[in-house]
Parts: sequence; structure tokens; C-alpha cells
Amino acid sequence: MKRISSDTTHTKFLDTDNAMGLRKASLVLLAATLFTISGYAQNTVEPSLNRDEVELTFWLDSQEENMLEMLERITNINSGSLNKQGVNELASIFSEELRQLGFSISTLPGQVIEMPSCPGSDYNVDVADHVLASKSGSGSKLLMMGHFDTVFPPDSPFQEFSREGDTMYGPGVSDMKGGLVVMLYALKALNENGALSDKSITVLLNSDEEMGSLSSRKYLEEQARLHDWGLVYESSGNNRLTRERKGLGQARFVVHGRASHAGGAHEQGRSAIKELAYKIVQIENITDYETGVTVNVGVISGGEARNTIAPCAEALIDLRYPEAQQGVDAVAQFEEIFGNIYSYPADSPEITTESWTNLHRPAKIATPESDFLLNKTIAIGRLLGQELGVGDSGGGTDGSLTQAVGLPTLDSLGSAGTGAHSNREQGRVSSLVERAKLSAVLIHRLAAE
Repeated sequence: MKRISSDTTHTKFLDTDNAMGLRKASLVLLAATLFTISGYAQNTVEPSLNRDEVELTFWLDSQEENMLEMLERITNINSGSLNKQGVNELASIFSEELRQLGFSISTLPGQVIEMPSCPGSDYNVDVADHVLASKSGSGSKLLMMGHFDTVFPPDSPFQEFSREGDTMYGPGVSDMKGGLVVMLYALKALNENGALSDKSITVLLNSDEEMGSLSSRKYLEEQARLHDWGLVYESSGNNRLTRERKGLGQARFVVHGRASHAGGAHEQGRSAIKELAYKIVQIENITDYETGVTVNVGVISGGEARNTIAPCAEALIDLRYPEAQQGVDAVAQFEEIFGNIYSYPADSPEITTESWTNLHRPAKIATPESDFLLNKTIAIGRLLGQELGVGDSGGGTDGSLTQAVGLPTLDSLGSAGTGAHSNREQGRVSSLVERAKLSAVLIHRLAAE
């Protein structure tokens, strides 16, 4: 099967076999005609589970404790985005697991991302390497994606896995170490059943997703162009699949002023903190709930001492937007704000601003092909006794990158959980097996098309 793109947002499928090509085109057309006024359909019909698929689910029924044991092990390894040692330890674990399943393993280099910062803070980001596992086979080519990193640094008080009944707690237990375990055990199930060896599957596991995939983006987009379907193992939240997502951007800006004694020579100083505060107000005012654009200044720092006029101050900005042009427009507003002086005379040479901006994730916009994949998964879920919800999200995943370059991508295939990015992060234990079953059957059927 070959895939050709007419543009970056729409992909058509052609099969070297005309009959197969017509069949797939018909399926895509069928998916498009099943849409409801709410934007998606959930009445796609899939054939009953065959004998091989039933055996996949039976094997997974016996694996909950093994899945939990592995999840506890990797959750207790700190893999905050900047903790290269911890990220590399996870990379080693999953590389070996995938190697044992017949995958060829290669390393994709990370990089140092340089950003402006105040003297002494050095905010350059040193990204760990990424893992690419691949195996060749027949049928459709599948790209499976996940990430090692979490938002919790080594000094976070939230570090350990715990369990109470059907609830598990820990850093990354749902975002997305639970998803990594689901992905791995779906592949293990296929391998146990002898159904993995003939499939064409690539697994890309990156180390910088929580930072916006700044280093891995090029690898994700490159692999997306080589595959037919994309599967992302982010948390499913409350047992749902995500159809569309907002675009994401980020910015870092540093205001430079002039230091002076806060008591003896206050008038001679130019406070970077004061100017930063004025700029923050302007930046936060870009938020427009009616259009869906939101801006958050999430981190600020600056100054040297209580009694010193601050010579430098810095801030990190998060941007979310439903449409591409909104992201471009917001960045233009950022740059205008960075270029203005609000707290001192406009011609004050001591006040300067450095900035770095990046629209690191495009909006994930549904296509007929991605809706076909969504509906197929919902229908398979019903065969397994799983009722899956569908929704949109303001959160970002790597699926936005792959879909933007033409790969129909489904995300939220990981375990169910809530409280991501907080010390309340938790997951539902029983969802590990449930989601592994869903993925195993989905992979089995997609690869055969």
C-alpha cells in the first residue's frame, strides 16, 4: 500500500492492488457519511472477534499483575524531562523489551535547545535521546507513539507509585507511563499469539514531549510520512478518545534593566521585574474565551536581592489556540509587547527584552480518515464490552504533529486516569488490561488492511 498526500491536512490512500484501493476508499467514504451533527459517529459496525483475537484477550486477562509490576517499576524511576539519567533508564528498559519482540532498535539524537535567560539561570534545555523501534512486514504500516518524560523533576515530593484498590497513584502513572505499559503489552499479546512477526510496525518513544517535542518533532514528522496509521498512547482520561485538540505554543522572554540600590539610589535603577509585570498584564489580556485562545504566564523569576533594583527578570508563557492563524496572530502580539516599554519612558535604553517563541504543536483537526480510525476503534471497543466516549481537548499530544503532515492519527489509547501534571495524578488499574485488549485487536485489524 502507498499513501500520497495532496496537502498537509488531507491524505488519500492508494493501493497497488486496485481492488484493495477501492475497498479502503469505500471505507473512508463510509466513515465520512456516518457523521452526526455533533461531529462524529459511533455506529460503525465491526465483525465479531475471531478466534485469534479472542485468544489475545484471554492472554491479556492473565497479565494485570505483570502490567502493574512493570508500571510500578517505571513510575518509581524519575524521568522528569530534564533528568537525562532517568529518561535514559526508561529508554534502556523499553529498548530491551521491544528487542525481545523482534524489533530493531535505533537511537535518535536529542539536542540542546538554547533559550534566553538571566545571568546565572541558564535555561538551555538538554534533551535526552529518543528510541525508534521498527519491524517490517506486510499490510498497513503502523506508527505507535509514546513518551518517557514527565513534568516531575527529581526534587518533586511526588515520586512514588502506590495503589488503593482499583486506583493507582504516582508521577506519570497516567501521563503516560500507563500508556507505555498498555502499548507494550498489546504488542506482547500479539507476539504470544504469533500475530506480530508479519506486521509492519514502528514505535517511536521520545524524551521531550512534556517540553513540546522540540527535539523530536522532526523525527515524528519524518516517520509520519512513511506510515498509514498513527496511534498515540496518551492517557484516555475518563475512558474516552480525543478527536480534536487545540494548537500549542510557548514563549520565553527576558527583560533586562539596570541595577541600583533600592534605598540610596532608587531613581537611578530600572527594574526589570516592574517592566516584566507590566508586560505580563498585556500578555494575559490576549486570552479570549469566545475565540478559544488562552495565554498563561506560568513561571516567573528575577532579581538579586530585596534591596537591589532588579537588573533582570524572565517568564515562561503557554499559548493555546483552535486555529492556526490564531497562533500566528498571538505570536505577533507577543513580539509587539516584547518590543514596547510600559513602566518607564519609551526611550529608556536600559530596558531591553530578549525572547524565544515556538508554535510547537499545530491544532489537531479531524479528517475523514482520522474519523474512520476513531469510529473503528469505538466499534472494536463495543465488541470488547467497552463503551468509549469521544471529546475534544485543549491539551496537546504528538498526534497533532503527525496528523498535520497527513497521517490519520488516533490518540488517548493509554490507560484511564486523571490529575495529570499534579500530585493528584492517578489511574484506574483495570483500564490497563482493557486498553491493552483494545489496542491488540485494533493493531491486528489495521495491519491486515
